[in-house]
Amino acid sequence: MFLGARRGFARHRCGAGRESYPRRDTDNSAFEDYRRATITRLEKEAEEFRSYLDGLRRAADASAFQAFLRARKSGESSAS
Repeated sequence: MFLGARRGFARHRCGAGRESYPRRDTDNSAFEDYRRATITRLEKEAEEFRSYLDGLRRAADASAFQAFLRARKSGESSAS
């Protein structure tokens, strides 16, 4: 039970549960502008980072697949 609660906390901390809590604007418009700009910037950076990680995963997969093909080809040529 504790682990499940902890997972829920992790999802909330990552922003997954953000929409379930109503946002309350402050009376400080300068702060609200700063907050919106910061959130937008962080969301853009997070998307760029996810894309970067996806590229790394694809490169690692391609490398592993090429190594597999080379190993298979060298194994077949020595058996012939």
